[in-house]
Amino acid sequence: MPVRLMQTAKIKEIVQETKNIKTFRLDMDMPTQPGQFVMVWVPGMDEKPISVSYPGEPLGFTVLKKGATTTKMHNMKVGDLLGVRGPLGRGFKITGEKLVVIGGGVGMAPLSPLVEVAIDKGKEVTVIIGSLTDCEVLFQDRLEKAGAEVLVCTDDGTCGFRGFCTEMYKEVLGKKSFDACYTCGPEIMMMKVLQLSKQYNVPTQVSMERYFKCGIGICGQCAIDDSGLRVCKEGPTFRDVEVENIKDFGKYFRDASGKKIYW
Repeated sequence: MPVRLMQTAKIKEIVQETKNIKTFRLDMDMPTQPGQFVMVWVPGMDEKPISVSYPGEPLGFTVLKKGATTTKMHNMKVGDLLGVRGPLGRGFKITGEKLVVIGGGVGMAPLSPLVEVAIDKGKEVTVIIGSLTDCEVLFQDRLEKAGAEVLVCTDDGTCGFRGFCTEMYKEVLGKKSFDACYTCGPEIMMMKVLQLSKQYNVPTQVSMERYFKCGIGICGQCAIDDSGLRVCKEGPTFRDVEVENIKDFGKYFRDASGKKIYW
């Protein structure tokens, strides 16, 4: 799939998904593979890598309000312009017939189109959604409508299972078998998912997050220590056999200055 140059597009729709998460639908068409991302330029601010949550037309991405750039984006209105460069990165590869998908928080954004594509291909999909509380659960209705079995976990027990989605995953693995697992969310969560998957022989793919600048593998800012892997180019999705060789996975990442920030 060819990489496109920066395009500008109007915001067509804004959906308030949770208190701190919004989905932006743009007046543009950009087919992408589940798990790919785009570099989004907010006028007057910076470019940020954001996972595609709605491929095609209208293109959509789902944004957690976190720093200055995403806060400004959250303050934008329908009709405002954004710059978009992409699609970029390596997406998920759908394998097997029985799939389990595990997302924490806004990690459900790149996983949701994966679920929809997999179900369209006739796959059986179980989704485990983890969040802090009931009002932060992301895309439950969307995935149930697509035909997935959806299990919700909240830290405070206000919705579904009380506890972490990794605890639910362990419980489900005791009852069902899966051909493949896909996960995105806090890295410590994904590390535990990988450990459980290995214990039960479930091939797993993870979507990683690192500090980005160029998004096309040139600057090296998102390089993963001495592994030779760049999250923007070889990722952001990685196979379990690749992650096993990543020394910093689940331990730390590097900020814009290169300083180690521990999870």
